[in-house]
Amino acid sequence: MTSWIIAVRHGESEANAAFARGRSLDGVRDAGVALTALGREQSARLGRDLLTLPGAQAPGRVRCSPFERARQTLRAVEEAGAAAGREPLPVTYDERLRDRGMGLLELITPQGVRERFPEEALRREREGEAAYRPPGGESPRDVEARVRDFLGEAVARPGPPVLVVTHDAVVLALCRLLGTPPPGDARVVNASMARWWRDGAGDWRLADWNRIAGPGR
Repeated sequence: MTSWIIAVRHGESEANAAFARGRSLDGVRDAGVALTALGREQSARLGRDLLTLPGAQAPGRVRCSPFERARQTLRAVEEAGAAAGREPLPVTYDERLRDRGMGLLELITPQGVRERFPEEALRREREGEAAYRPPGGESPRDVEARVRDFLGEAVARPGPPVLVVTHDAVVLALCRLLGTPPPGDARVVNASMARWWRDGAGDWRLADWNRIAGPGR
């Protein structure tokens, strides 16, 4: 069975930057949101940091979200490997690793939701985030269901450590499914690395959370 899982969140995206300024992204599809210049720099540092993992812990294959920001992050990781003379890893793009679908509320800030869809803002508060499913979208529990399916297919079988290039919702779902509550406020930082290893009893242990490569990497 796979002994290590390495999950990374994509670098800063145009949506992340817009939301930080309190701005929604209208007329844009979530799947096509790209990285910012900072996000590309973060992803390059992440790629170089991955190269420092010891041999038995280094990824031997990649599963990646099909969303553009994840693809761009993976390309930066691949470029770092190529620059270091590493052979490219086999890559599979997996729909189960996409970001949480927000349906009607896609790429709208929380303030924008309160202004445009006040009834949805109230329902979200009433139901709680774990159960809330926006119209045409997914709840965190829905995300967890597809990530559970991914784990059963990609991790339960024998194989080398797997690198998962994905989104914060998926990284948090991995935490819940592997039985390793994240430390702190459970925020997943852009271009951060989370790593799990399987102990002798078959239980997963969290080795790294929000590991960020410094500017020197």
